[in-house]
Amino acid sequence: MIAVVFMKKGSGVLRGVIGFELGILILSLFAFSYIIYSADVVSGAFGDDPVDIGGEMNNGPSNTNVLTNVKDVTGAATMSSNTGTATSTKLGSAQLGLPAGGISDALVSGAVWAGIAYGAGMLVGGLFGMSERNTQALSMSLASGFGAYRFLSTWNTQIPYLSAHPILAGVGIGAVVFLVMYKKTEVKVVTFDCLAWQAPTGGNDCEICNDDSLPCSEYRCKSLGQNCAIVNVGTADEKCVNVNPRDVNPPVVRPWLDVLSSGYNYVNVRNSPPGPGFEIVNLNSSDGCLKAFTPLEFGLIADEPAQCKIDFEHTESFDEMKSYVGGSNLFVYNHTEKFSLPSAEAIKNSSLVLGNGKDLTFFIRCQDKNGNSNEAEYAVNLCVDPSPDNTAPKVEATSVTNGGCVAENRDTARVEFYTNEPADCRWSVDDQDYANMPNSMSCSSALYQANAAQLFTCSADLTGISRVEMKYYVRCKDQPGKADVDRNEMKQSFVFSLIGSTGLKMKNLQPNETIFAGVSPAPIELHVETLFGCNNGQAVCQYSSTENVNDYITFYDTDNVDGISTQKLSLTAGEHKYFVKCVDEGGNLVEDSVVFNLDIDTSAPVVARIYEEDQMLKIVTVRNSECAYSLDNCDFGFVEGTVMPYANSTVHVAEWNEQKTYYIKCRDEFKNEDADCSVVVKPSRNFL
Repeated sequence: MIAVVFMKKGSGVLRGVIGFELGILILSLFAFSYIIYSADVVSGAFGDDPVDIGGEMNNGPSNTNVLTNVKDVTGAATMSSNTGTATSTKLGSAQLGLPAGGISDALVSGAVWAGIAYGAGMLVGGLFGMSERNTQALSMSLASGFGAYRFLSTWNTQIPYLSAHPILAGVGIGAVVFLVMYKKTEVKVVTFDCLAWQAPTGGNDCEICNDDSLPCSEYRCKSLGQNCAIVNVGTADEKCVNVNPRDVNPPVVRPWLDVLSSGYNYVNVRNSPPGPGFEIVNLNSSDGCLKAFTPLEFGLIADEPAQCKIDFEHTESFDEMKSYVGGSNLFVYNHTEKFSLPSAEAIKNSSLVLGNGKDLTFFIRCQDKNGNSNEAEYAVNLCVDPSPDNTAPKVEATSVTNGGCVAENRDTARVEFYTNEPADCRWSVDDQDYANMPNSMSCSSALYQANAAQLFTCSADLTGISRVEMKYYVRCKDQPGKADVDRNEMKQSFVFSLIGSTGLKMKNLQPNETIFAGVSPAPIELHVETLFGCNNGQAVCQYSSTENVNDYITFYDTDNVDGISTQKLSLTAGEHKYFVKCVDEGGNLVEDSVVFNLDIDTSAPVVARIYEEDQMLKIVTVRNSECAYSLDNCDFGFVEGTVMPYANSTVHVAEWNEQKTYYIKCRDEFKNEDADCSVVVKPSRNFL
């Protein structure tokens, strides 16, 4: 699958952007200083006591104190009064009746200017399309600059240099705050592909394998080139050679109709080489364009085993192309690709180019084992629907099976919901509109955050899980960051359910006693059975001889409906201890351990006793075995002799006949037997 990464245009012109936004900052400083200065003049002109700039009162008796308010070039107020302490005329300070030029007057006046500047910054940032983070940076820098300027120009206590240049100090402080808080993020996506190793194309180095220093194996030969192979196998003339040296033609490629997504068709098909390729059209659209965020699968068939690459940009050679078709670098005949394209608007803001606002072309080249690739790119053309996205997002998959269960004693589960496009999602235990759903999710809202399946993740912690099935309703709204009027929300909920479970139980962990074997290492079967849990005992079991978490190995035969898991082991004699843990799909975990002793005896069974009873010859062996006899001699195979009942026991019988000699051989369940007889018996009643 091709990794479709969409990057914003111009993200690399960082210094230009910062310079532009610094220009906004400086312009805003001067603009709003004039506005707030005007507010101060109005506040001073229309205070409680009318002021005549010429110094004469317009009304009142002639002996009333005269207060003159004169602005100097720095913006500071100089007060003169015939009697008493002057009251500040600054906006905010005047309303509070604070004395002019004091620390309280400076603080209040600076705070008022800072607050107005902060609001103005939020407005300017929005108008210029700045990000939320950088709008905050602009607002804080304006507030800091104006606040510092107003404080310094109001306070009558002199601070070296700053009090003499309050405007420069305000601009400097505002600029520093802006640069510290300003963030410009540039996203770069790094993709790691784990592909099968492939030998170099061609076969120019095949003959290297035929030197005398090392034998030329088939593996060594084929690793030298795609066309290298062993000839004259098994003879003195066995060689590694290039089996296809004259192939100079690139693969011929044509579209594969069988895998094309339903509702689409190939048109204007020209096989490569030398044709330009083909077009893919949407049969359900009047203009043939693909709908946004709709998965599309198509395929290619080559006339010989080949690797195929795909790229959304024009390149000069096969090696320059970025991605393998379908994510596979194998030399095969059939190739499939699947991806989902965003809206035309999103593509326009990315590094991809749309012709006529809707036409998109991507390029394919294929290369055979001899390194021949089509020089002219195989172009695949399609049209992306240019109309605004008016379809609601869809929940395509979940990280936990819908209707699944969770572990015992857990009432919360982290679940990931995968949508076909970037979206904001919410959930509720009631089926209601998106706006009314109380629980939000953490979602991947950027195009580059799509996973390998071209889906976008929203995570939620679902609560309230019990032993009774609990239903959750999920709704999503697409195009995060846009105005609500431009967004599409799901009108029907995606219904998801979970149920609690009982714990998982383990039983019949075997072997758990001394077991016997006749060969070393001996084949032993580790056996365990699980009950209850999420799926009536179905679970995945693992074992370890050390209990180290990194040493556990999954049973070869496990995750069965009957709850039985088995693993074959090859062990030597002695005591063995194994740790076993099993977990079901809901996360229920059960652990146990088992100890057993393995006794390996490679010798043939020993006859411990021989006697006559009820006219029957009876022999007793030290362990379970089977015995057979011949009346001639010991030179017979076990299967050629006459079997003595009873097999797999310690007691074996034959007819008592004093006229005959019994040549007896015994072997155990592991087929251990002596080449000679185990015992030779001559029946007799006279023991003297």
